[in-house]
Amino acid sequence: MNQKLDKGIIMTQNPLHKIMSPSSISIVGASNNPMKMGTMQFLNIVHGGFKGKVMPIHPKEKIIFGIEAFANIKDLPVAPDLAMLVVPTHLIPSMMEEFGQIGTKHALIISAGFKEVGKEGEELEKQVISIARKYGIRFVGPNCMGLINTHLPLNTTVGPVQDLCGNVSIISQSGTYVAQVLSYIHNRGIRFSKAISVGNEADIDIVDCLEYLGEDTETKAIGIYIECIRRPEKFLEIARNVVKNKPVVAQYVGGNKAGAKSGLSHTGALAGPDYIYDGLFEQAGVIRVKTIEEIYSATHTLGSLPRLKGKRIAILTNSGGPATAMASVLDENGLEMPELSIDLQEKIKSLIPGHASSKNPVDLTFHMDMSLMTDTLPTMLLESDEIDGLLIHGIMDTGWAELAFPVFSAAIGLKKEDLIKLFTTNLNAILELPWKTNKPIIISSFFDKEDHAKCSFYEKGIPAFNAPEKAAKAMSMLYKYYLIQNKEISKIELSSIPERAIAIMNKEAINGIDEYTAKSILRTYNISTCKEILVKNPQNAVLASKTIGYPVVVKACSKEIKHKTEAKLVHINLKTDEEVFEACVKIQKIAKNSPLLICEMIKGEREFMAGIARVQGFPPCVMFGIGGIFAEVFCDRAIRIAPLSLSDAYSLIHSIKSHEILGNYRGMGAVDIYEMAKLLVALGNIAVHFPDIKEIDLNPIIIQNRKPIVVDSLFIK
Repeated sequence: MNQKLDKGIIMTQNPLHKIMSPSSISIVGASNNPMKMGTMQFLNIVHGGFKGKVMPIHPKEKIIFGIEAFANIKDLPVAPDLAMLVVPTHLIPSMMEEFGQIGTKHALIISAGFKEVGKEGEELEKQVISIARKYGIRFVGPNCMGLINTHLPLNTTVGPVQDLCGNVSIISQSGTYVAQVLSYIHNRGIRFSKAISVGNEADIDIVDCLEYLGEDTETKAIGIYIECIRRPEKFLEIARNVVKNKPVVAQYVGGNKAGAKSGLSHTGALAGPDYIYDGLFEQAGVIRVKTIEEIYSATHTLGSLPRLKGKRIAILTNSGGPATAMASVLDENGLEMPELSIDLQEKIKSLIPGHASSKNPVDLTFHMDMSLMTDTLPTMLLESDEIDGLLIHGIMDTGWAELAFPVFSAAIGLKKEDLIKLFTTNLNAILELPWKTNKPIIISSFFDKEDHAKCSFYEKGIPAFNAPEKAAKAMSMLYKYYLIQNKEISKIELSSIPERAIAIMNKEAINGIDEYTAKSILRTYNISTCKEILVKNPQNAVLASKTIGYPVVVKACSKEIKHKTEAKLVHINLKTDEEVFEACVKIQKIAKNSPLLICEMIKGEREFMAGIARVQGFPPCVMFGIGGIFAEVFCDRAIRIAPLSLSDAYSLIHSIKSHEILGNYRGMGAVDIYEMAKLLVALGNIAVHFPDIKEIDLNPIIIQNRKPIVVDSLFIK
């Protein structure tokens, strides 16, 4: 039975609701030796604020750091909500059995040495899964570093949590990014809400975690470190639902040979090609980043600030260099810096030095009246309806005083505390401004936590970065999510299989599919192809050419021939009976009396390609890109998972780098995008309907009278 939470979120029976908020924990692997991993985790549970019952198990020690210990699992007074295992790998199966026997339903397996180490470990992991299923136990791990819930609070990792009650949640296939980053994020004002190290994902995986965090009311933004997604189709479904209300940011690292090899030895992850993940994330509405640092900075920004409601950004600075750097990053990411209206400029000019700029960026140059940068000008900019968000660089506060003190002290004998007091800025106005105006502010400052302003921004949850480019990049993440939330998502409607397509496949495609048969199947899905007639000899080819009308194309048509152009088995732009006859003779001499396909000569100035591919572990994928003979040279293509909705197809089309060529390019007229999108949707349906077809390659698809026409088609079974 589902339960309804606030804001219309439906809570599932996801086991993580109990795993992340247990009332009691039993840990096997803790001792009085503080250098042991299990002990570190035990101490973080006990001294990290967990209010529930903690029951360590140790065969010899009766008391562990003041907490009563039990010699055996069967000696526990109650079945714990959560069993935590940090013991040698070979002990895990028997201990899971014992916890199952006393009624425990949830576990956290920290121990490594399972499928990530090879076949023997894989068999041991299967044994653990079997025992868990026998007793209805749901578990995280093995080979993980634990989990964090700052709102309970609960910390089962080796690293002490320094900040409670955050709004950023992390799912990671690397324990380091959950347990060893706690000091790093603390020093940057970032606070976890939840963090889950999933390890080998023998039971609970990334998809389960994403679903849970989507339902968690304390999580405002989600970051994921990924080496492999084991259920991509379900990931797509869940992610699409989650991003309606919460941004999701992901780093995928398994897309090349080195990353895939490392992931396999790390968590037993079977990686997929990088381009597949690009398409999956784009289709799901997940923001992809390149580094773990970007995961933390992006989720912090997205989880802390009001949403952007447009692309118009103002820059307020006391230095031209940082302003230029921020402007460049904004422009690269599709944001705008509109010149301020004359009225607003005049108001700003009345407050700033004569040499300063009031246009946007608003550049004060070196100026020490910090009230302008922290109150008057930010308020003026954000309360205007001309601006959607604000970047600020150059607030001079106590960090500057610390830096300048030796000089001031030597010159005028000023005490340090007096100098710090002199430079301390009243930040009350700017700290409330994002929520007062419902518009985001992001800070750039080269000072660190010694600076009163930087610390104040951290405490309030306003992102403050140590470089102007990072601040601007963070603003671009807000814009990416703005685009995701405003993207039209149409429903996937998988069509029924055309009876004619089934008949063709049953009759002619048992051992393979030639080009004529392939196009016949395409036409049953209302995909436009060139006119064509299949013949057996040159004489009939001439008659077919007259029926179609000159000029024509003559090709060999055989199931065994995949790449005809390279083998000189395609002759184009033939205009006479003699040319057709001669071409047919040449083709059948090379291809040993192959059937001949006589095709309409389609002319157009733009060529595209589309196709399907099947990658291990993924649903079939639909590809679209620049086609023709230079397709492999330019390699400009994008991909989505089938089946496609119409909006998926539109997104796929506009994802290629050369998408501008689809418009009214050099007077050629805009391509009929709707017809191209319908073609891609149909192609995805074919991929789902006929799983025996391993690949489809439609190249070229020529644009004639604005509409796409398939000229060549290759199906591989």
